[in-house]
Amino acid sequence: MSDLLSRKLGAPGFAAEIYVKELTQSTVGGHDLLQHRQKIQSLSEETNQYLKKNVYQNYMQFIETAKEISYLESEMYQLSHLLTEQRSLIVTLLENSLLGDKAPGLRGVEKPETKAKFNAEIAVNLNVNNQEGRKRLTALLEKVEGCASVVESLTRILIHEGDMVELDPSDNCAIGRVRGFLLNDSFMIASWLPNKRGNMRYQYQALYELEGLAVINIRDLGPVKYAFKLMMFPDTRVLQCANSSDKKEWLEAFDLAKHFKIKKEVSPTLSAETKDNSYDESFNPFAEDESFTGFQNGSESSQEVAESIPDWVVEVADDMDVYVAQRDFEEAVSLAEKTRDFWDGASPSLINLHRDLKLKIDSRIRQLSEVLMNELRVSPDKSLQGGPRAASRAVLLLSRLGQASQACDLFLKHRSALLKHNLRQLKTEGATTLYIKRITSLFFPFVADTGREISRVFPKNKVCASAFVVWSRNEVGKFGNNFRKHVFTSGSTLTTVAECVALVRSHSEQLIEIGLDLTFYLENELRGQVERCLRDAREKLMESIKLRALEDKWRPVNLVNKSGIARFADDMSEIGIASIHSWVYDECWVALTSNTINFSKAYLTFLDDALKMPSADSNIFVDDILLDIFQAQLKHIENSFRSGKYKGEAKFISRNASFLLHTVLALAQIRVSEVRLHPCPSFAKLRSEFEWLAYDSQKITTTIKSPVSDQSFI
Repeated sequence: MSDLLSRKLGAPGFAAEIYVKELTQSTVGGHDLLQHRQKIQSLSEETNQYLKKNVYQNYMQFIETAKEISYLESEMYQLSHLLTEQRSLIVTLLENSLLGDKAPGLRGVEKPETKAKFNAEIAVNLNVNNQEGRKRLTALLEKVEGCASVVESLTRILIHEGDMVELDPSDNCAIGRVRGFLLNDSFMIASWLPNKRGNMRYQYQALYELEGLAVINIRDLGPVKYAFKLMMFPDTRVLQCANSSDKKEWLEAFDLAKHFKIKKEVSPTLSAETKDNSYDESFNPFAEDESFTGFQNGSESSQEVAESIPDWVVEVADDMDVYVAQRDFEEAVSLAEKTRDFWDGASPSLINLHRDLKLKIDSRIRQLSEVLMNELRVSPDKSLQGGPRAASRAVLLLSRLGQASQACDLFLKHRSALLKHNLRQLKTEGATTLYIKRITSLFFPFVADTGREISRVFPKNKVCASAFVVWSRNEVGKFGNNFRKHVFTSGSTLTTVAECVALVRSHSEQLIEIGLDLTFYLENELRGQVERCLRDAREKLMESIKLRALEDKWRPVNLVNKSGIARFADDMSEIGIASIHSWVYDECWVALTSNTINFSKAYLTFLDDALKMPSADSNIFVDDILLDIFQAQLKHIENSFRSGKYKGEAKFISRNASFLLHTVLALAQIRVSEVRLHPCPSFAKLRSEFEWLAYDSQKITTTIKSPVSDQSFI
């Protein structure tokens, strides 16, 4: 049946609406529909298990395939980049001429006047000695926040800039407004600041070198117009201009910037020879050219310095691109550390001579840091299946790259998301105490494990330790809100609240093992609600004392038989009174009223619950409540004793007062001293105040007789 059902559901032309309509017509009653639903659900679960098994079996193949795809993508990108460079080189060779005129292939080509004017402006800006371009670049420090490293290069100038809108490469939706800055060797993107600070209007985003940047024109299709694509391994960005003329200017600026950069790098010797061989009347072919000799000597010395740099340093940028594509982050970080050690030991002259290479490598290291940070960033579309191990790996690598503060911040955010996900998996069904037990068993060990992980990854880092303390306090605040929402409800009893608070206090002691004590902060979060519950319970007890006092006839309790006495003794033993048999006479009579017995049970139960909840700061508040409740009961006894209405029961009343003062109150004093490690002075004062109500129990035991009428039962 399941095979037939699976084939029917997996048919190519399957339509759910038609299937449901046929099913409702062929079945009779809701029972058949429920059975069919259970079959479909079981088939769905089997399919899920089958898919999971396939994923687990082919997991390594998926990883290898992804690596191969990334490697092929890198190869194709490099191939496209090489073809672009070759094309630019061919164009450069065609334009160059020893005689100064245009190459034959370019003669007769006429450009529009506006294009020629724009290209002339770009050509002027591309001059290395252009002071105006340097001034424009330096002015960016006042407008773009975080671009100080871009302005460090002395040979870098600003060519062209403008506002654009960045689009999402996948769905072409607008991401935000950006501003582009084209330099003679790179392209910088900055985003607009929502709240500008003084002259700062932009926030630095990224810097891409022209030699690794591919600019692709995008045709106008639908809503996407005047856009072009920037491809730089491993990222892709789509930028949209305001109109077609702006787009044309940007594309021409990119082409000319790449053209002049390649021309400068490929044929510096050819340019020097052309300049030296140009006709000059003052030129003496038989005289020795000292400047040329100096130039040669300088070139030889520069070449010697360049040769002193190992080959692996020159290839660091490409190697890091490969490692990032293969997700071999450990090797990439090791290479970055090795490069950092090389530059630290290099001479200042060597660093100045190869500043561009160093900036290129630093850019790759920043890209590596950004990739590792993306491993820790949490978004709605990103799964948390990597778990703590993957997060710890990224944090360790970022710490080795010198990004400890950013790594700690992202790691704590990742842990917050993971904790939130785990708490959502817990079901709120069942008793409140059981649910609180589950969330406390999850929350506090999770925070403790996070602290141990922080200590392991960032040893002796005070900044990260402080960040963990702040994070823990925030998470405890969130936990307190969740706790209050589930525990302090109208239907929760004082016993339930006390058990839940005791669970939280006991589990919070796990944080003390890692050197973090947030008990005071947690109790401060719950103190207001706890005191409210205690006040509500006090009002209920005071009301019950008043009602029982009105119905109290001061009659002993008759338990009928020995089995009743046994059950009564067990009930009193549960609340801590084990010597109740001394108050039993004539086999089944108890020399206490039902009011006294019920008050003793309620008071001792309330006492146990109250001692579980408050902290040391709330002891006075709890003592006042305990004193008020017990004093109200003794006041009832005093009023009965003084009223004269129960003169014949004076000894029996004193007997009940003696039980409350010498047994119940003494037991309460013992329990308070066990919890607080010191006695409660209010109880001793209360006992001395009402001691005159008590009577010698041994004398009264023989005088009490069984009443003939008005027998009361418990």
